[in-house]
Amino acid sequence: MALLEIKNLKVSYDRIKAIKNIDLTVREDNHCIALVGSNGTGKSTLVNAITGMLNYEGDILFNGESLKGLSTKKIVKKGIVQCPERRHLFDYMSVKENLLLGTYNLGKDRFITLDTVYDLFPRLKDRENQIAYTLSGGEAQMVAVGRSLLANPKLLILDEPTLGLAPIIRNHLAEALEKIKKHNVKILLVEQNVKWSFDISEYVYVLREGKISKSGTSKELRNDEEIRKHFLGV
Repeated sequence: MALLEIKNLKVSYDRIKAIKNIDLTVREDNHCIALVGSNGTGKSTLVNAITGMLNYEGDILFNGESLKGLSTKKIVKKGIVQCPERRHLFDYMSVKENLLLGTYNLGKDRFITLDTVYDLFPRLKDRENQIAYTLSGGEAQMVAVGRSLLANPKLLILDEPTLGLAPIIRNHLAEALEKIKKHNVKILLVEQNVKWSFDISEYVYVLREGKISKSGTSKELRNDEEIRKHFLGV
């Protein structure tokens, strides 16, 4: 069964077609789906359409129900939560205060708690009283992901989570995402870092010029000659 189903999606800015006839599915048996592509290929536009921030043609279904015309707030209530590219923390609030902002979307079945987030990111427990603007980029990303998890997602959309992060922090984030999967949270990973995405996802969509150019399992695409040449550098 499809958790998220995108059908014939089109998004335009005036006369510019940013998204062209995209079909994409996140199934219940997928733990992590990656949407990869270079900057400017339409990844953020697609995310903004899913989360109700852009008008579009076609349809987006979540648990079989159309999201068309719904506000972002109602979409979050249904269980789609986006962790934004630029993190958007409140600089003069503490780590704990920033995290707790995610708890507004309580829902009936709360399966992620503050203790869960601290288990995923032990460093945040040590820094829970630290003011957000003093955090490193990696720590700020941990707070952003933790806050999104506390919003009780069924589908967590991670928009460029590795942007500006050192390799060792990317590794810590990958380990945390593996643990997140065990909490029955499905992940739609939107990334430029193709190799990193392949390492933690089961299925990959490649976006080029507003279209899905290739799709398949991570194993299949890792061995695809075009993917290896243009994205993996081998």
